Amino acid sequence: MQLLFLYFLITCLCDFADANLQDITSGDPPYNICTSSNNYATDSPFENNLHNLIGVLSSNASDTKFSSFYTGDDSDRVYGLYMCFNYNNTIYVDCKNCIATTASQHIVKYCPNEKEAIVWEDSCLLRYSSENFFGKLDITGNIPKANSQNVSDPESYRSVVNKTLSILTKKAAYSPANNMSATGVEPFTKAETLYALVQCTRDLSGDDCSSCLQTATREILSCCYFLRGARVHSRSCFLRYELYDFVNGAYESSVSSGNKAKGKGKCLPQLQHKNLLK
Repeated sequence: MQLLFLYFLITCLCDFADANLQDITSGDPPYNICTSSNNYATDSPFENNLHNLIGVLSSNASDTKFSSFYTGDDSDRVYGLYMCFNYNNTIYVDCKNCIATTASQHIVKYCPNEKEAIVWEDSCLLRYSSENFFGKLDITGNIPKANSQNVSDPESYRSVVNKTLSILTKKAAYSPANNMSATGVEPFTKAETLYALVQCTRDLSGDDCSSCLQTATREILSCCYFLRGARVHSRSCFLRYELYDFVNGAYESSVSSGNKAKGKGKCLPQLQHKNLLK
């Protein structure tokens, strides 16, 4: 009997690891993926172009929370973009610090001489490649991460999370004024409120943004619906939800009762939403 239990436990742990789920409390950013099969040489034209690219993107982060750029010719050309997560409505200094001070250093440190890499920090992502990935949906290698604490009513929580992320996905993908980002709050219990953020890189089409966020939602709900908070780091989008205000009050005080979901979805009159991404 003990051997049977041990076998069952090991099997579950292996399945859990295969799901690529990571505990938020087990480690802090950065999270990185180095995917290139080709390397660049030190002091090569590609390395110089990469440094120029990072410099331009770091400078742009002073004025905008998303930017894409490419530089160089032929095999030495490098494409890159960054996205700062829409956690609050503070000035751009936080975005610039994340890109220029943190992400730009980590992406070179953890992916040395790689021709393709991406790094996610706590409040931004930075990506570059020798291939033109602009405007192309990429959901390979998504990284789900979750809080280790359970909720009291998992099935109800799953329903609330799913409905909230569904509405926010439509707002981010199909409302041009939202710049492919949306935040919202939704009551869960009398004492607890769900806070959520969804966001896509702005080089995507609305349909691709929606596909990315829908995939991320399915992934996070399949593994983590019973946990208090979770997020998905993707090359093309980002989502996060918690039972505390992680976006520092970046919501409208009025209720968005007039915004209906597309298709067969229904309006959620309790959902509050605000976009603050520039």
